[in-house]
Amino acid sequence: MRALPNRRNLKRTARKCAWGLAVFPYLAALYLVSRKTPSGIPFLLPASVGFLAAAGFLVAYLVSLRKTDLVPNPVPAVLWGGGAAMEVHVLLPEVGSSMIVPGALCFTLGLKCPLSLSVPGVTAVCLWLAAVPGPIGKNLLPLSMTALLAGAAGAAMRNGYFGRRMHGDGGTERIGRSGSPVLSWEDENTGVRAAQAPATENSSLARREREWKDGVRQALERILPLTGAAHVAYTAGSGFPGIGAGEGMLVSRDSPSPREITLPDMYVPVREATVFRKTFYEVGPSAAQYTPWAQGERKPPTGIASVPVLREGVVEGVILAIREEDGPWREPVLPVLEFAGHFLAREIDRTRELYGKDREILREDWYHRMVRNMAEAGSEWGENPLPDLRSRRGKVYAETAEQVRLRLDAERVLLVESGEDPGTGRIACQATSRGTVEGGEEHLPLGDSYVGWVIRNETQRIFRCPPLPPRNRGVLPGPWEKPEERSFLVLPAGGGGFHGAVVCAHSGERRFEKRHAEVVKDILRIMQLGLSHVERLESLAKKASTDGLTGLWNRKTFLDRLAEDLSRLDGRYPCAVVMLDIDHFKSINDTYGHPFGDEVLRSVAAVLKKGVRKGDTAGRYGGEEFVLYLHMADTEKACEGAERFRRMIRRIRVRSGDREVSFTASFGVACAPHHGKGAEELLRHADEALYLSKQRGRDRVTLYPGPSPAVR
Repeated sequence: MRALPNRRNLKRTARKCAWGLAVFPYLAALYLVSRKTPSGIPFLLPASVGFLAAAGFLVAYLVSLRKTDLVPNPVPAVLWGGGAAMEVHVLLPEVGSSMIVPGALCFTLGLKCPLSLSVPGVTAVCLWLAAVPGPIGKNLLPLSMTALLAGAAGAAMRNGYFGRRMHGDGGTERIGRSGSPVLSWEDENTGVRAAQAPATENSSLARREREWKDGVRQALERILPLTGAAHVAYTAGSGFPGIGAGEGMLVSRDSPSPREITLPDMYVPVREATVFRKTFYEVGPSAAQYTPWAQGERKPPTGIASVPVLREGVVEGVILAIREEDGPWREPVLPVLEFAGHFLAREIDRTRELYGKDREILREDWYHRMVRNMAEAGSEWGENPLPDLRSRRGKVYAETAEQVRLRLDAERVLLVESGEDPGTGRIACQATSRGTVEGGEEHLPLGDSYVGWVIRNETQRIFRCPPLPPRNRGVLPGPWEKPEERSFLVLPAGGGGFHGAVVCAHSGERRFEKRHAEVVKDILRIMQLGLSHVERLESLAKKASTDGLTGLWNRKTFLDRLAEDLSRLDGRYPCAVVMLDIDHFKSINDTYGHPFGDEVLRSVAAVLKKGVRKGDTAGRYGGEEFVLYLHMADTEKACEGAERFRRMIRRIRVRSGDREVSFTASFGVACAPHHGKGAEELLRHADEALYLSKQRGRDRVTLYPGPSPAVR
């Protein structure tokens, strides 16, 4: 449904049609006069006003046809002509008895107006002719039947076969209304319908652009013989999406097929139409200076005419007519061009509306699909109480990069995540036609690259073709560049724990425009929702798996991780479990208070976090007891590691008022596979070794006295 005209357009239309609409109060006044003076001079005097007005508007209309700078307004002439015809029907018995006027008027109303207007119009014509005294007399029934049949015939032709021929078969409208996100294509050579393929915004735009170009071509082919020109062209002003300003189409009498052209902005006939919104008209030898051809390419023109194509005050394009024969134009060329421009503006509006509907439907489709995928990336907990949250972030990154690649038809999409140092970054995800790949951990200096500049300034950049950007500043750092890529779109991205940029690359030129940046921004908003969802899961997982006081793994999580690691090693490689207990912790709580005791526990946890290697695990077992898993550590390395932690704990000082308090810890060590292969067995033996340390005086490391490797 098209938008209703705004108030300004209504006022403009009312001003243009004011003299034509005056016929209705005139006919009402004539009816009132006829009731008191049915005949004679008092009735003929006001009746003659209608004939004079109709004749005057007809003359003005015919005169305006000969002008070159005005499109005539036919509304006053048509309305006053219809009013004069109704008066002739009343005043002349010969005309009234033939029923020509009601038949012609009612048929025209039915043919040109929708039923909501034609039915009241036919009724009003019949009532007026029947009410005003004249030769109708007893012919009221034939009058009514003639009017109704003529109106019905006109309406049938409007909505039937001839109406379809006049207004098109509506195929493109039905396609636009269907709103299907799947488009069927036909092979250009065979015309056979191909298999249905998922549509994208680019494919929809290409489809609508092709329809629009076909409409422009047909319009130019119809204009060409009417103007008597050798060439007729249309160039875009604000343009249809995907068509740049100055690009257009040329139809010539000496060429069977149209060709695409590009006219510069400074070409005078185009500049007059686009910048000043004026028509341009030049005839004679002076027209040769405005030739659009290269020297020697064609004959110099003998006439140039151009008009702007306006839609709601915006210049959509320019229609240009070029004459090569000597002598004046055969017809008033500017009115023909302006009349054609009116219909071209309507065609542009219709095509843009259909493309907007396609884009809205397609965006709604992939938007819901992407939101669903983002939700699934963070909802599959399974039996693992500690899900791999990094992989879930990777799923969000991969979905984002792939959607950007599909929607923009890009050859490569990079999600660049900035590091703690603002001058560095890493590829978090890379999407190509071969699939998506997670980036590495290595952060590279972004240097003077534009991706670094975009991250720092949070401003997007579009590079359509060389020589931009300058050679001394690449879009990407050297290791990430590909020499065949020529078009780039770089946008800043932030939110949900991600700060960096999105880079879209393509080997073709002029592949990215501002509308593509809007699509990427929409996708980034959904990515932020997905990352926020993952962050929430991270928070829940952290609360479920860590100890609230120390931040170490809690007992359940540590046991699950220990069982997982032991099953993976399967007794083939050594590992160790270390249990430690803070000595005399009850006395510390009783002497200094429980808040001080909590600070002691946090201090020990900080030492354990700092001291464990990559692959090791530290957890709080309960109360003042802690537990360690040392990966790939035999008995010797396990005892050395436990001794190192014991010395580190001895050096801890916790302030209580004006004094610093130190404390010690006792350790018990059990190693796999010598002291057991299962988690429960190793923990029990490590606890027994810890008990021996306490018996032997505390502040020491004791290895479980089980079988040695030599015995095994």
